[in-house]
Amino acid sequence: MNRIIFENAKIYDTASRSFRTGELTVCDGFIVMNGGISGRDAEHIALGGAYVIPGMVDVHTHGRGGFESTEVDAGDMIKMARTYAKAGTTSFFPTMMSVPFDRLEAGIDAAAGAMKMQAGGMDGARVIGVHLEGRYLNVKKKGAHNPDYLKPLDQNEFSGLVKRFASQGGKRFHLTCAPELNNGENFVKSAVAEGVTVSIGHSNATAEECEKALGWGVTGFTHLYNAMSAMSHREPGCVGVGLASDAYCELICDGRHIDPVVVRATYRAKGSDKLVLITDSAPSAGLPEGRYTMGGAEILVGNGAAYLLDGTLTGSIIDLYTGMRNLAKFAGIPIEDAIPCATINPAKMVGADDEVGSLEFGRRADFIVADENHDIKQVYVGGKIVE
Repeated sequence: MNRIIFENAKIYDTASRSFRTGELTVCDGFIVMNGGISGRDAEHIALGGAYVIPGMVDVHTHGRGGFESTEVDAGDMIKMARTYAKAGTTSFFPTMMSVPFDRLEAGIDAAAGAMKMQAGGMDGARVIGVHLEGRYLNVKKKGAHNPDYLKPLDQNEFSGLVKRFASQGGKRFHLTCAPELNNGENFVKSAVAEGVTVSIGHSNATAEECEKALGWGVTGFTHLYNAMSAMSHREPGCVGVGLASDAYCELICDGRHIDPVVVRATYRAKGSDKLVLITDSAPSAGLPEGRYTMGGAEILVGNGAAYLLDGTLTGSIIDLYTGMRNLAKFAGIPIEDAIPCATINPAKMVGADDEVGSLEFGRRADFIVADENHDIKQVYVGGKIVE
């Protein structure tokens, strides 16, 4: 057994949203109760009073470090996973854009393949599911998605993708769709029945249509405000229902997609329980400014974001840890209240909180070691330091 005791640390406690001084005990890559193993046969690592924060969980990200979810094989997805880990993200859902159907299948295969490789001991952030954002969207709110690849809501076609992933050992499938399109009720209910978590996004739905979709089993809103019907005082739209409901709401906190004042207002409406921070990052995240491709389209990276050539925002270039710190700054809250929005909340939204998102007993030992300014010093995945 590989036994490690991380000593003299300020450890984040999700339940109380506070740091407690003590030690973190890890056995074979998982967190065990303090005192659960003998200190005499364990490795001791002194952290010198550093802060220990759960690893970030990014459930909406299209790529990083020059890699794109629909354009990689399993080996390259492992390389992509390492770039996430170095930035503090220890679990992620590779997210698929609207691309030709065979590329969606290839992206799903790559994710499943990477999960198998990681089960054998490969390092880097763990692939813990797949997010299909592309294809089943409203062309009126397409955002950066190529309209040539948007398709009607077809539950049989989508079920085939879910089964393809599951047949390779994959689990946790998350879906973004526009439920107001034809066949919305059957499509959403069918997906939910297969264990898929569903969010409303790239949608022009009315408030009434959103409320119906929540009744069908939808539990979230994809990148709130961006590419969805806006809120007015007589037609609340997707935004209004997202804010007023108990559904999870994704938020991109890069300071470009959403004004900081709106971030603060959203936090006051949703609190630390239902707000889910995402990056929606482009493959160019972590790379220098310049011209790249995403979803087959040319994009320009500069001024803190990624844009189509016509100026349309197309994914962020931040990492989730930066987004979490931005939330604390924009909303004027302690970092202790921002941490759940990038850890346990996304894990709960996609049904992964039994594995990641907190430093509780039985969870994978994924965590960030930070200094007094909350700057990252070290990242651990499965109890192993990321080099």
